[in-house]
Amino acid sequence: MKILVADDVPENRILLQKLLARMQHQVVLAEDGEQAVEVFRREAPDLILMDIMMPRMNGLDAIRAIRAEATDRWVPIFAISALAEINDVVNGLQAGADDYLPKPFNQAVLSAKLLSAQRSVAMQKRIVEDSRQLQAYRDQNEAEQQFLQGLIERMTRQNDLNDRSLAVWLMPAQRFSGDLLSARRISSGQIYFLLADACGEGLAAALPTVIIHQAFQSMTKKGLSITVIIREINRLLGVQMPPGHTVAIAVGIVDSQRNSIELWNGGLPDLLALDGDGQPLFRFESRHPPAGTVNDREFSDRCEVWHWPQSCQLLMYSDGLIAAENGEGQPFGRERLLEIAAGAPPARRVAELTQALTAHIGDRNVADDISCMTINCG
Repeated sequence: MKILVADDVPENRILLQKLLARMQHQVVLAEDGEQAVEVFRREAPDLILMDIMMPRMNGLDAIRAIRAEATDRWVPIFAISALAEINDVVNGLQAGADDYLPKPFNQAVLSAKLLSAQRSVAMQKRIVEDSRQLQAYRDQNEAEQQFLQGLIERMTRQNDLNDRSLAVWLMPAQRFSGDLLSARRISSGQIYFLLADACGEGLAAALPTVIIHQAFQSMTKKGLSITVIIREINRLLGVQMPPGHTVAIAVGIVDSQRNSIELWNGGLPDLLALDGDGQPLFRFESRHPPAGTVNDREFSDRCEVWHWPQSCQLLMYSDGLIAAENGEGQPFGRERLLEIAAGAPPARRVAELTQALTAHIGDRNVADDISCMTINCG
């Protein structure tokens, strides 16, 4: 260790320097408290032996000054005092010393105390180094997370969610969302839509949404059928994702020319066609397992088609919305959702659901991603 010896008596300094040198320690010297503080700043010693009674600045003030220094490491300080000067020992410990050495010096006691301190210093250095490495890992991880977040956002970004017939809301539970909302208008009366809720959370849940979004956008651009689209999404998930990474998904098309909605629902809550008063006209129930659950041979692409008798609004949401709990552990619930949907005008339905859910959870973080979308039909 590098040890700072502060003592105004030259004989004491020389004696300690020789004893410490025999123990293979590096020694730096100071003749008083003021010089001790200067040497501490310049040499950054591992341990300090500080005499209490010294000129210019005594040992107590020097200890206080050193402890007041802004440093990210702990430096043991031993107060040096005669055995009879018990008050000096107490005052030294109160000033910030960790231990004391009695005069005259006993080599065995000195060696034992230094060995104990050396173990503590070595442990503290390991802790500091471990902390530095952990912070470096955290910094690298944060940079990588930001990069991936930006990449996924760019890969799933598209403008058709701004369509005037849509209202959307997405609340991620973490930095990466496993919920996906997507849409593409192909004519004035036809718009494809998709809501996906990947199992799991974080990045593992977000990655399947990239596959789904790109497949959806590519195939809807070509005007392909819902059966072709959902079958290809199921195939891609089976090929590109590890087993168990399934995605609850609804994909469909609203056709105002035919007054119809064609839809495939695998694992999502019922999609609701609501009349002007918010009352359900039709429910698109989940009739399939989530995408990615079965292979292509066993997969069913059968869709449901419904023709609306009057203008309506299609409401869809992920189960994170109705599962969100308040401080008492009560879920938002489907009944509350239907009540708010019935009491809100169509243009305000998503906004009022957002406000109600925010009031319900308060300052709590949601446990699952939340997504919601409405499409005006007719």
